[in-house]
Amino acid sequence: METTEPEQSIIERRTLLDQPEALSAAYRLGTSTAIQNALLILDLEALKRVKAGFNELTFTLGVINSFFILFIFAVFPQHFWLLYLAEALILLPTKFIQNIRAVPKNEGLYFLDFCWIMNFFGVLILLVLMFGAGIVPAYWLKLIFLSAYGVSCGPLLGSNIILPFVAFIFHDVGTMTGLFIHMYPPMLLYVMRWKTAEVLEAWPDTFAPDYEVEFFPSTEGSFIESVFGSTMIIYFVWLAPYTIWQLLVGLDLPKNGGKFDTVYHSTMREGLCVEIGKRFWKRSEELSKDQSRTNEFEIRDFVIYAMGHGIAVFTSLFLLAYPCSLSQYVHGAILVICTAICTWRGARRYTYYSTKMYSELIQKHFAAELRRETTSYGSVDMTVATH
Repeated sequence: METTEPEQSIIERRTLLDQPEALSAAYRLGTSTAIQNALLILDLEALKRVKAGFNELTFTLGVINSFFILFIFAVFPQHFWLLYLAEALILLPTKFIQNIRAVPKNEGLYFLDFCWIMNFFGVLILLVLMFGAGIVPAYWLKLIFLSAYGVSCGPLLGSNIILPFVAFIFHDVGTMTGLFIHMYPPMLLYVMRWKTAEVLEAWPDTFAPDYEVEFFPSTEGSFIESVFGSTMIIYFVWLAPYTIWQLLVGLDLPKNGGKFDTVYHSTMREGLCVEIGKRFWKRSEELSKDQSRTNEFEIRDFVIYAMGHGIAVFTSLFLLAYPCSLSQYVHGAILVICTAICTWRGARRYTYYSTKMYSELIQKHFAAELRRETTSYGSVDMTVATH
C-alpha cells in the first residue's frame, strides 16, 4: 500500500526522533541564529519604549508632576484652575501631535469624542473668564457651572473607573493626558463646589461659583437650571452632530486602507464588535473578527454603541454626580477611589514591563523558531541524517 505525502512526512519525522545525533545537529544549526534574533527583538522593543518616553527623565517629571498636582489641590485649591489650564495647554497639543503621527492610521479624529470635546470647551471657558471677565452673562455662567459639574462628576469621573487605559503611567505623555482629561475636571469641580469661599476670595472678578445647586429639575426652576437637565442638554448637543458625522462620513474613513481612525472603530476592534454581534445579532465570531480586521462595521452596531454610550452617561449622573453633589466627603472619597484604581492600573503596567514583557517576547520568538525548524526537519535535518 502506498503512503500519502502527509503520512510519509510523519514517518520521516518519527525516524528522525530515533536519530538523536541528527536531531542535535539540526538544533545547533538554528540555535545561534535564533538567539541572535531574539536579542535583536529585545533591543528593538527597548528602543521602542525609550522612544515612547520610557526613560529616567520623563518618569521623574511625571512623578514630580503628580505630587505637584496633589500639593496644589490640597494646599492652594483656589489656584487649581490655573494648574488645569497650564497643563491643558501643554498636554493637549502634545497628545494631538502624537495622534496625527500615529501609525498605521491617523488618530487625530479621536479628539471628536465626548471627553475630549468637553475638556476643550472647559479650557476655552477658563480662558474667556481669565482674559474677558464680565463678557459672559451671569445666567450663562450658572448654566455652564451646572453642566460642567454634571459632566465632570458624571461621565468623566466614571471613565476613571471603567476605562482600562486611564492609568498613572508616569513616563507616557499620551496616557497621562488621557488621565488628565478624566481626573482633572472632577477635581476642579470639587474645588469650585466645596472650596467656593477660597476661590471667590482669590478671584472675585473671575468666578462666581456660589450657586444654589439643584441636581434634579424642581417645580420652581426650569429643566436647564438643574445639573441633570443642563448636562443632558450638553450631551445631546454633542451627540447629535457626532452621530450625523459618523453616519455620513466617520464610519467609512478607516475602510479600504483609509488613513483616519476614530474612537468608535478602535473600541470595536478591541472586542466590542464580537460582543455586540454575539449578544444582539447572533452573528458568528468569525464574521465579527473579519469586520474588525477590515473596519467594515454595520450601522446597527454603531446604533448599539451610541445607545450604550448614552446609557453610561445617564447612569453616571445618578451613581456618581448626584452623590457628589450631596456631600463634600462623598465627592472626595470617590476621587480617592478613582486615584487608587488608576494607580493600580499603572502599577500593573510597570509590573508587566519589568517582569513579563521581555520573557513573553522571547517565548513568542522561540515558539516561532521552533515551528520554523520543525517544518524544515523534513529537508535540512534529513540531509544531516544521511551524512
